[in-house]
Amino acid sequence: MSLSRGILLAIERAAVAAWPAAETADVDGWLWRYSGGGSQRANSVATLAFRGADPELAIDAVEARYRARGATPMFQICDVTAPGDLDERLQRRGYRLQEPCTCLAKAISPATTGTGTAGVEIADRPGEDWLAVYLGGISDSRRAFAPSILARVPQPRAFLLMREAGVPVATALGVVAEGAVIAECVMTRAGRRRTGAATRVMRTLEAWGTHRGATVAALQAVAANAPAQGLYAKLGYARVGGYHYRVLDT
Repeated sequence: MSLSRGILLAIERAAVAAWPAAETADVDGWLWRYSGGGSQRANSVATLAFRGADPELAIDAVEARYRARGATPMFQICDVTAPGDLDERLQRRGYRLQEPCTCLAKAISPATTGTGTAGVEIADRPGEDWLAVYLGGISDSRRAFAPSILARVPQPRAFLLMREAGVPVATALGVVAEGAVIAECVMTRAGRRRTGAATRVMRTLEAWGTHRGATVAALQAVAANAPAQGLYAKLGYARVGGYHYRVLDT
């Protein structure tokens, strides 16, 4: 799937909006983010725009902000990062590369998604069962701070939960922005994976998104996560971009 730079930039902006940090600041157009805990996105700089005259001075400002919080400086570098040589600048300053990820997307419409999948609940807030499934599948460091991030997710949003015989087994979070529905928090309870639960939740998310004006469904997945990459390929998602983090271990 080939997308213009403008559409890819819109998807990346939508993904930033879908996972809001506790604290943010504008650093010459970059979005500095800090939330505590283990979420890399919510504790890194989104680099989709740059309006400054000197990137090195802006990097200095970012580092000072993170150090004031006792946090590690971290940047999220993607295919539409500005300026285009930021990755090389950070590498020269001693930043190491961490966790390559892919941006995956597909075109959607009411005609292709239908009305959704029966048996998947949609709510405006994460209930106890939704949280039990999602939080049960992430690391301890992320688990402590995830509920506060989820509470800040903007509208329109949908917390999707699938049950089997009354037991909650799979979740997802859909957020619509910039004409795209971003899929977050796709999780299946251990022991119920590879049973089609995630597929049903994603199909419902896509249908929900189209009825709120989305023409693209997109998500971000760790490149080395073979099961996730396989699932999304079967659902028709294709790589449209990628990103990684640059981290300064000092």
